[in-house]
Amino acid sequence: MEWGLRLLLVVVGLGVLGMLALVLLVVVRPVVTEAVRANAAGDWWLPFLPDARGEWGPLVRNHWWALARAEEPGSAGGLAARWGFWSLMSVLLVVGAVGVVVRVARLLSVGWQALG
Repeated sequence: MEWGLRLLLVVVGLGVLGMLALVLLVVVRPVVTEAVRANAAGDWWLPFLPDARGEWGPLVRNHWWALARAEEPGSAGGLAARWGFWSLMSVLLVVGAVGVVVRVARLLSVGWQALG
């Protein structure tokens, strides 16, 4: 019985880590890759503009994020607001993910020790 409960603790821990990794891959990775691409091109508006085929990049493709779309480069304030939003969300998600991992590790440790 004890090993079954320990196995359950491991499975739950891996499940939580998997969900956190998915969140980081879905949100943080596109922000980083688009920032690298924009820096390499020397055009920080690039992620918010349509490409040559008229398609939107990963930061503005979703209809919920369409507010950040731009048909042409705009003001520095508009660019700062767009990158500020995505940077803040990325940092908050990473900090939140680290906090969740620490709390889950503590919880699993307590559960493991309680089993003997």
